[in-house]
Amino acid sequence: MDQASRIAAYLATEALADDRDRETHELDPVSRFLYFRAKEFYWTLTRLAGLAHLHDGSRRRRARRHASPKTPLAEFVSPTTRPRVLVDMTATHRYGLGTGIQRVVREVARWAVASGAGLPVVIEDGRLVSYYSHDFLPPTVVITPGDKFLMLDASFHDTDEYLPIMRRISAKGGQNVLGLHDLIPLLYPSAISPGFYLDFRRWFDTMVPSCDAIVCVSQSTAQSLVDYLDAHSYPADALRRVGWWRLGADFAAAEIAPSRKAVAIAASRAPFFLSVGTLEPRKGYGSALDAFERLWRSGVDARYVVIGHAGWQGRLLARRIHDHEEYGQRLFWLDAADDSSLRHLYAHACGLVSASIAEGFGLPLAEAAFHGLPVIVSDIPAYREIADEGATFFPPLDVAALSMRLREALMRGWTTPLRQPRIATWRESTQALMHMIRADAYQWRFESGRAVEAPICVAAGGGP
Repeated sequence: MDQASRIAAYLATEALADDRDRETHELDPVSRFLYFRAKEFYWTLTRLAGLAHLHDGSRRRRARRHASPKTPLAEFVSPTTRPRVLVDMTATHRYGLGTGIQRVVREVARWAVASGAGLPVVIEDGRLVSYYSHDFLPPTVVITPGDKFLMLDASFHDTDEYLPIMRRISAKGGQNVLGLHDLIPLLYPSAISPGFYLDFRRWFDTMVPSCDAIVCVSQSTAQSLVDYLDAHSYPADALRRVGWWRLGADFAAAEIAPSRKAVAIAASRAPFFLSVGTLEPRKGYGSALDAFERLWRSGVDARYVVIGHAGWQGRLLARRIHDHEEYGQRLFWLDAADDSSLRHLYAHACGLVSASIAEGFGLPLAEAAFHGLPVIVSDIPAYREIADEGATFFPPLDVAALSMRLREALMRGWTTPLRQPRIATWRESTQALMHMIRADAYQWRFESGRAVEAPICVAAGGGP
């Protein structure tokens, strides 16, 4: 069986197991009847009270955030150079999520506003307002000729709000630049929820033809995009340019003490490996846990620490971890770790493990390498791009191979990478991105509906 078939079979097996788990824990007919009647009563009362947003899937907009100590606006430089780059942060502002996309958006916005290279904005009531509050930042941002609108945030659920802004940008002679973090929903639709697939599908089909350029978080993601557009015969005028740049790794963290749990894990003499990311099928946590169980059965005293909240189809894995005989002994799960705790664990782990079957970039790998942590990861294009010779690879979903790589790392007392990959800081990453957008320095341009490489060198941290 080839790798694509193995991945498809794996995802189908995970989905089937999740369905069976739901059926097993289904309420009996009487309890289900009473539950839904109580739920209908609750819905009625909340609608009458004007609180329907608590259950109907809508979200009330939060008050606009002000700058926090984690974003030092003392470094603020007024964006006087042209063209201006308006960095969209609408989803991050509204929903306050903590996924990798939000880390990228926050760090890019932080360094863009600190250097004067960009102006972070939020869509409110059909207009743009400043994301930050500062004496020298306008509360309402008026679109001016030549502005470039960078949509780097997770706007998949708010597509309709962007189109009027994009039309105004185009009318002023500006450019609309879309940020693409990965193509996983289109390449592996069974790896995500059906609802998210439909939202992403509509977002992609609507935004791509409406944009002047797309910037991708890695060369492998950009290549996937170019291949996808070519394979699916998108209109010749659907896109003009595609570029990529490398993300940073020196994430900002509040100056607070790490959690007691993180400190206790790091204080123990027994070595531990770390995995970071949402608990969901494509992250391959089940395979990683299988590999550690092999070590434990053979008497190897290594610990496994998982950091990330339970995501779609993560319920079974969460139960498996909590019910595991090694939970709290050699198996740990921090489902709400703050950045200070994460940084503390990066500093004390003996290695990072990632068994993902697909990634757009792989921030934990870059962050671990930045902190000098060796990495053992699945052999996928995004990981090869970040650390081709600075990581230990194993075939995706190959439990025996991962177990062997872990055993080898422990036997040789592996404490530093053999070859440290070149990892960009967020300042360097943002500089590269802003340069690419301002100078139209994209690696690919489309001619007659096909992508051709442009002979362009991108600033530090961004290009080949």
